[in-house]
Amino acid sequence: MPVLRPFPFETPIAPESLIDRRDELERLHLSAADRAHVRLAGPRRFGKTSLLLAHASRLRETGWRTVHVDLYGVTSLAEVCGRIATAYRGLRDQRVSGHLDALGSRLGLTLTPAGPGISLAPSGRRDTADAALAAAAELLDLPVRLHERDGTPTLVVFDEFQDLLSAGSRLDGLLRSHVQYHGDAAVYVYAGSHPSLMRALFADRERPLYGQAEPLELGTLPLDEVVDELHERFAELEEEPGEALGLLVTAAAGHPQRTMLLAHLLHRELQLGAVGDAALAETVLARALGQTAEAHQAVWDGLAAGRKAVLAALADGVAPTGTRAAERHGVARATLQSALRELGAEGQHVVRDERGWRFVDPLLGRWVARRGLAGD
Repeated sequence: MPVLRPFPFETPIAPESLIDRRDELERLHLSAADRAHVRLAGPRRFGKTSLLLAHASRLRETGWRTVHVDLYGVTSLAEVCGRIATAYRGLRDQRVSGHLDALGSRLGLTLTPAGPGISLAPSGRRDTADAALAAAAELLDLPVRLHERDGTPTLVVFDEFQDLLSAGSRLDGLLRSHVQYHGDAAVYVYAGSHPSLMRALFADRERPLYGQAEPLELGTLPLDEVVDELHERFAELEEEPGEALGLLVTAAAGHPQRTMLLAHLLHRELQLGAVGDAALAETVLARALGQTAEAHQAVWDGLAAGRKAVLAALADGVAPTGTRAAERHGVARATLQSALRELGAEGQHVVRDERGWRFVDPLLGRWVARRGLAGD
């Protein structure tokens, strides 16, 4: 039997390996019991998918059917239909597969596997746009058809939900026109990695989904819970992380993916015979920065000068909109203030809490602090 990776950081974490998130799981469970929909928002790599997999696993134990629809990068309604069809085929239910085949035949569509999704290709009897709309209507109502058949409720997760608007600016209206009638048949979780776009979809009175889901923001992990859990995992591996573990957990600042990345790199060094001291923590951090440098560079290259100045000031411990930052980077304070408002609204790189502004990704903060604005 293959040995499971003790510190997975590139893929969602198995439900039994989830650290904390008890409150979030309980809220999701209570919402499902009440048939109340939820919008779950948090930056990328913050463990949304891992949390939702754990939620789905728990519901399946109580007799629910669960479907996970990944909308990342969709660009058309036909592609949205393909993602939904793929998710339902994942149930490995012959009757569901038969229903999808019958749907394709009835609408003059060919449903064939195409990589990670399903391609929708009209057979000539129907216009592509009309066929996609008809397919979307039936696919969105599939939980109702299944509930009528066996009385089993369905959890439907729409992951990276904000990307739905890239496939059509009013597709949230199409979605609402169906799910509002699903009653006891289904409950929906709309998960997104762009908090500002998710708020716009559900908090803007002009949008169809206004007020249609309970908000749930995914925050950082509690450091004490992380240290305890990781100590147990290292003990199971018969490794002694020493003071390096606490230093690395602190450096990760509760960021789920970065925590696991640093634990993975620490595990690798300990396997090679390293001693878990402060020097090893610095070595691990250096390796993590080297491993993530290209991603940080890509982020940096995509930022306007004002945003770079804000991040550089924040990384240096300087007030990001103060006079010192403006003078150091040759940028007007008004420009810094505007840039910080935009960054904060997006919630991708910086966030504000009771301690003030901080980096969402602590490794990006360290990378910026080492790089500064040199060369720009």
